[in-house]
Amino acid sequence: MKKFFLVMIFALLIAVFIAFNYLLWDRESKLAEIKNLESVNASYSASISVQKREIGALEDEIKNLNNQIQQYRAEIEKLQKEKEEAISEKLQDEAELRAKIDLINVLKENADIGFLSRPVVSWAEALNNGSYDEAYSIEFAGVPQKDRNVSLGTYVEQMESTVAKIEITEIKMDRFRGSASGEIYLNVTLNVTLRENANVSVSRFSEGENEMSVKLDYSKDKKGFVISSMNIY
Repeated sequence: MKKFFLVMIFALLIAVFIAFNYLLWDRESKLAEIKNLESVNASYSASISVQKREIGALEDEIKNLNNQIQQYRAEIEKLQKEKEEAISEKLQDEAELRAKIDLINVLKENADIGFLSRPVVSWAEALNNGSYDEAYSIEFAGVPQKDRNVSLGTYVEQMESTVAKIEITEIKMDRFRGSASGEIYLNVTLNVTLRENANVSVSRFSEGENEMSVKLDYSKDKKGFVISSMNIY
């Protein structure tokens, strides 16, 4: 009986020891788990803090982008308004220009052909008088020096060696050419007499009747019309 009692006490001690060891192990396990959770929680907290900062930065960026969008929209509206105003002004200018051109065309129909033809008549008279320098200055009065297609020396040489006489038989207004732009063109009929044995390859004219188109421009400096182009048909 005494032995049995001792065995029971020993078994109870072993059970208590085992239970105590289990509790120690369980405590250590729980502590480790708590530390792990604390570490995870700290990591989550850090991650959340970083994400909050990133979200804040993104919100600031979105705010800035929205401000830029508003500025761009305002600029687009401004440019659109300016475009519409420019189109309106252009249409108005075109209408005014068209009205001026129409007026010029009406004036052309009723203009004194004798007054408009003075530069052409003076040109022909200068050639017939042998004043080739003067003829050159009359023919190219409305042409800038850099745009003249022949020099004075060549002009004099060609005219002097090919043309004996030029007679103007008719000058009339060209109703079609220049009507879209308000420019003035004359149709001029010439009776040309070439010199004997003239080199026709360098002559602008042929023997007999020649048709010529003359464009006139108004010169403020000379206070009159001048020739700006002269072309044989």
